Amino acid sequence: MTKLHTETVFHDGDAYFDALLKDINGSKYSIDMEIYAFHTDTLGQTISDALIQAANRGVAVRILVDGAGTPSWGGQFVHRLDQAGVLSRIFHPFPWRLSQFNRAVSRKPWLKNITHFIANINSRNHRKTIIIDDQITYIGSRNIDQRHLSIQRGGRAWRDTTIRLGNAHIDMLKMAFEKSWGHIPQQLKIHFQRYFQSINTHMLIRLNDSRYLRRVMYKHLLKRIARARHRIWITNAYFIPDHFLLKKIKEAARSGIDVRILLPHTSDIPMMPWASELFYHSLHQAGVRIFEYLPSMLHAKTVIIDQWVLVGTSNLNHRSLLHDLEVDIALKYETSRQTVIQHFQKDLKHAKEILNPAKQRRPWFKRMIGRLCLILKYII
Repeated sequence: MTKLHTETVFHDGDAYFDALLKDINGSKYSIDMEIYAFHTDTLGQTISDALIQAANRGVAVRILVDGAGTPSWGGQFVHRLDQAGVLSRIFHPFPWRLSQFNRAVSRKPWLKNITHFIANINSRNHRKTIIIDDQITYIGSRNIDQRHLSIQRGGRAWRDTTIRLGNAHIDMLKMAFEKSWGHIPQQLKIHFQRYFQSINTHMLIRLNDSRYLRRVMYKHLLKRIARARHRIWITNAYFIPDHFLLKKIKEAARSGIDVRILLPHTSDIPMMPWASELFYHSLHQAGVRIFEYLPSMLHAKTVIIDQWVLVGTSNLNHRSLLHDLEVDIALKYETSRQTVIQHFQKDLKHAKEILNPAKQRRPWFKRMIGRLCLILKYII
C-alpha cells in the first residue's frame, strides 16, 4: 500500500524559512541538510543558531555543503557548529583549499585527495534537501541565502519554489544523502542496488545518482515533452538546452502545443541570460513563447506538462544533465500541482514577452560572451 504523504508548496521565501525554522526547532532525533550554498549572512546565522540549539538538546545534525557552492566553509562560523556537536562535510572542495580536506567526503591521504578533487572539479552536489526526523523533507531551489528573503526582511526577493513533504517515502533520498556523505552501510548498499535494478519513472522523488539514472530520467522527460497534448510550461534559471531537448521543445510547439518558457531577465551569473538568448530566435520561429521575469532574480526550476508538475533543483543545462547531483519532485496531488500552475500564470504577469527576438537582442558584446558560454557549456 502506497504511503500517504502531504505536499506544501512554498513560493514565498519568508514563509518557507519561517516553516523551516519551526520544523528545526521542533526536531527530536535528526536533521540531515544537503545544501549547495550555505551562506554565513544573517539568515545563515539564524539557521546555524537553530541547528546548534537542536544539537544541544540531543538532535543528531549533519550538514553537507558543496565545495563550489560554499567555498569558504570554515572559520568561526563553522567552529561554533563543531563545538555544539554538529557534523559538517564538504563535497569536492577546491584542490587549493587544503584546510578543507579534513572535512572532505573523500577520506584519502592529502596528495590523493588533491588528485581526486582535480579529477572531479566539475562534479558538484547541487541538491538542496533537508530531512528532519525522517518525517519532514524539504526539496527545492532555495539555498541558505539571505537573497531568498523579501526586501522587507533584508533580502532580494529571489523567485524560487520549494516543496515540504510530510510522511513521504524517502528511503532513496536518505540513501543518496549517505552516499554523498561518504559512506553507505552494507545493509543500505544492498538495498540501494536493488532499488536501481528497475527504475520507476513515476516515483515521487527523482534522483540522478548514477549515469543510468541520469539517462533514464532524461529520456523520461523527453518522452513527456513528446507526448504532451495541451501545454509545456517551463520555469528555469539557467537555460542552455542540449540538441535533443531543444528539438523536442520545438517539435511540440510546431504541433500546436502551448509551449511557454519563463527565464530570468537578470541573473546572479550575469552571462547566463546572454547565453540563453541565443536560443530565442529558433524557439520563437517554432512557436515557443518566451518570457523574462522582471521583479527579481528568477531561480526556480519547474516543468509543467499537461497536469504533470516537476519541481526541484535541476536546471535545463549541461551541468544538471551531465555533472551535478540533482533532485526533483513529481507532485502527486492535484491541489499542489494547481498551486504551481497558478503561480506560473501569476509570474507571467510580472514578465515581459519576447515578441521579436531579432529586435530585442542584447548588445553585441553580451551576445559574444553568450556564445563563449555555449562553448564552455560543460563547465558553467
